Amino acid sequence: MAAQGRGSANVAVVLGVLLLCTLVAEAAVFNVGDRGGWSFNTNSWPAGKRFKAGDVLDL
Repeated sequence: MAAQGRGSANVAVVLGVLLLCTLVAEAAVFNVGDRGGWSFNTNSWPAGKRFKAGDVLDL
């Protein structure tokens, strides 16, 4: 009976690890300059955006 408890605990750990992996591996694609394209005010474009490793800047 104790073996059944350990098996379900192992399944819970595996599911937890898979969930964490999917959250970490998620990357975002940012359109550079937003819809209007680049302008001379490029300093304000990154405001409010959180960049992470693996994110892509698209033209």
